[in-house]
Amino acid sequence: MIKNLCFTLLFFLPLQVLAQTPLDKGEEAPEDGVFLTKVEAANLIVERESFKEKLKFELEEQQKRSDVICNAEKEVKDIKLSIQQEKNKDILSIKDKQIENLYKELEKESGDYGMWWFIGGATVGSVASIAIFFAATQVEKAPSLIQGN
Repeated sequence: MIKNLCFTLLFFLPLQVLAQTPLDKGEEAPEDGVFLTKVEAANLIVERESFKEKLKFELEEQQKRSDVICNAEKEVKDIKLSIQQEKNKDILSIKDKQIENLYKELEKESGDYGMWWFIGGATVGSVASIAIFFAATQVEKAPSLIQGN
């Protein structure tokens, strides 16, 4: 039982714990590496923690600046969009008024030309009928090109 207990303690006991023995000044180190005193190690840990806090603070500040810039740019874009929408609404209003005015002018100028169309059609039809009749009577009097005369 004691053998098993000793074997278990040796197996599970980390060897690094046994190697951490304080060194006196001038004493040779058992391994290569950097050896720090407790004060130096504490300073190193404090510097690392303060550096983390400083980076966290700078990151928060940068995030706030980015949010302010983003919101300002969004507001500028929204203002430009609303101005453009107003401009488009005004242009469409002017266009609609112009179309309405042109339609009114067209109604004023357009009259009933039905009578003139009837008279013109009757005249053209009569002249065309007389011309066709004249051409047909002249063809009978003219010598035929087919006969060879």
